Amino acid sequence: MERQDLFNILRRLASVPTVTGYERNARETIEELLSGYVDDFWTTPWDNSVAVINPMGKKKLLFAAHVDQIGFIVTNIDESGYLKFSPIGGWDARVAYGSKVTVITSKGNIRGVIGTLPPHLMKEKEKKIDFKDLVIDIGVDSKEEAEEAGVKVGDYVCLYSEPELAGKYRVIGSGMDDKAGLASIIYAARMLASRKSELGDISVYFVATVQEEIGLRGASMIGYELKPDLAVIVDVTHAKTPETKDIAFVELGKGPVISIGPIYHREVTESLIEIAERYGIRYQREADPRGAGTDAWAIQIARGGVKTGLVSVPNRYMHSGVEMVDLRDMSDLARLLVEYSISIKI
Repeated sequence: MERQDLFNILRRLASVPTVTGYERNARETIEELLSGYVDDFWTTPWDNSVAVINPMGKKKLLFAAHVDQIGFIVTNIDESGYLKFSPIGGWDARVAYGSKVTVITSKGNIRGVIGTLPPHLMKEKEKKIDFKDLVIDIGVDSKEEAEEAGVKVGDYVCLYSEPELAGKYRVIGSGMDDKAGLASIIYAARMLASRKSELGDISVYFVATVQEEIGLRGASMIGYELKPDLAVIVDVTHAKTPETKDIAFVELGKGPVISIGPIYHREVTESLIEIAERYGIRYQREADPRGAGTDAWAIQIARGGVKTGLVSVPNRYMHSGVEMVDLRDMSDLARLLVEYSISIKI
């Protein structure tokens, strides 16, 4: 049941489009997934979703994962009804080309495909694809038809890829960065709910942060607002494939990844490792000399500084149309967070 429960959480999250800037779309889903397991839930003015177990504790422990995913925004509708667009977050135009997308309009979601001149018809020098050469085709023949369907400049667009199981434990779909991390902390909250009495004077906060993909903005807000005593950020990291030789070294299915480096507080990192080894929880180590690119960067420097660590879900094909994660890594990560909550002394 654990595998199915985790997959169901991930499937629910990944099925909700949450392009950076449109994270409010997931508020109800996150609240439903946590209902009955947490003592309180609320959203901030900028749509960070916050839940807490044992709110009367004197010390604050924060687990955070970002809910936003890379996507696009409509910048123009041409006379033939094609949508011009710009990327939101880190994209490679070669990855976007040919993808099915969802255009989020005031009249509902519209399916489309990202297209350009087929490679058969390109000259050799034209085969380098750039976003200025791409359009979204929603199956209409004029600007008027597109507008009648509800499309406006400023509408958000995300990839359309329903999550599916590949084999017994692996999940493929878009938005695994960082829906896999968010599903892990939601699953941890569910497990921790039955052990609330073991928390003592520690309040545990679970936060789905916004706008990570364009500068860690939601984490900056919540770090200042909550001012936790300790924080563990949960994100994804690059998993090894044949193409990543000498670049990525962690593997799918071998456990969550504990980052070690200057911005990760030594006490947090060492405690995570010690607890993983004490309880026989599989984990992997990753050296990170700079620490840029995750919410840990923002939480670490909140107010006077927060003791912060990073634990990641291995992810293949990050920021592409279809990513792959392993449910066993997510399960081990959730278990690590639970035991950390119970064992840590603040």
